[in-house]
Amino acid sequence: MKTEQLTGKGKRETNQDFVCIDRLKSGASFFLIADGMGGYEKGDEAARIVSENIFTFLNYVESINEQSIQQAIQKANLAIKQFNLKNSIKSGATIGGIIVDKDISHVFWVGDVMVYKTRKDKVLYQSKGHTLVNSMLESRSIKEEKSLERYKHIVTRSISGKPSESSIGYQSIQFLEGDIFIICSDGVHNIISIEQILVLGIQENGLQELERRFIKEAQDNYSIIFVTH
Repeated sequence: MKTEQLTGKGKRETNQDFVCIDRLKSGASFFLIADGMGGYEKGDEAARIVSENIFTFLNYVESINEQSIQQAIQKANLAIKQFNLKNSIKSGATIGGIIVDKDISHVFWVGDVMVYKTRKDKVLYQSKGHTLVNSMLESRSIKEEKSLERYKHIVTRSISGKPSESSIGYQSIQFLEGDIFIICSDGVHNIISIEQILVLGIQENGLQELERRFIKEAQDNYSIIFVTH
């Protein structure tokens, strides 16, 4: 298994994304991007707290599944609630990650960090972000595509101390030879499509080309992880 990652602050003053690539005691590989929420205080600390709490909790569970990952998110949510109360602030993070256990990948997310499974130049799976736009499309309360622009940055779920807003999205997916998982924060998928990422990814210096583009164009923090079987 090969792993590559990029992260940077874009045009922001600080990078509030936190990238965690590690191995659980069970032997499973852990990949996570936590995106400190824009407009909130201490987003970088919130992203770190969320990541560390999720990883630590999952280190001691008997098995990795949807239920244990949700419990890890609840633990992180409580930690953020305590952090907010202690500092009299609002902070939080959105997350997206995968846990690879042999040939099974547990995909999970809260908010708008995206997870894709690809093979060659095809997208075989993509997570569905917890965003107001997706909610409105599902309820058909918006008729015109151009009306979506004003809502595109609003998330409906996050890890920000509110249990009612921290339910995970989850999917268990086979991870076979030749598959690539891509995790990316909204600072990436707001400026470049997954199809463009795949085109650059197959080039010899694809990662460097991506980084050059992010440095030039990214208005927000950007983070991306590639996990290749």
